[in-house]
Amino acid sequence: MRHLSILAAAIAIFAGSAAAQTIRAGVFDKQAVVVAFYRSPQWAEVTKAKVAEQAAAKQANDTAKVQELEAWGTGHQELAHRQLSGEAPITNIVEALAPGLPEIARRAGVNLVVVDVAFADAAVQQVNVTEFVQEYLRADARTMSIIHNLPKAGH
Repeated sequence: MRHLSILAAAIAIFAGSAAAQTIRAGVFDKQAVVVAFYRSPQWAEVTKAKVAEQAAAKQANDTAKVQELEAWGTGHQELAHRQLSGEAPITNIVEALAPGLPEIARRAGVNLVVVDVAFADAAVQQVNVTEFVQEYLRADARTMSIIHNLPKAGH
């Protein structure tokens, strides 16, 4: 019986110390990140390559490739609008951010960076890392102005 009491006390102490640990989770404003991503030098490089590919296809009279690239452009523009309105996931953006997330987390002093938080108990402290993501994407003054003037989602 005494062993059970000691075990129960040890579990209570362990549970109490585990509950006292705070997990710092980096969260960000998805609208701001969508705007910063699609106005970023990283995205500009992607579109520049696609435009060059399309010009080469036109030069070669490769109408199938031209149509494919036009569909790619239209599709990504529609995706960006849906992401901005919150109607589409930002999977492609998170994938593009992946190389920078460890540094963003380090600079923000967080244990992880999450896209959406459906629930977090009191042991999780949510830290806004939007600024660090915007810096990673090299958001310029015009981009920051656009972000600042965005209507907030749900309004």
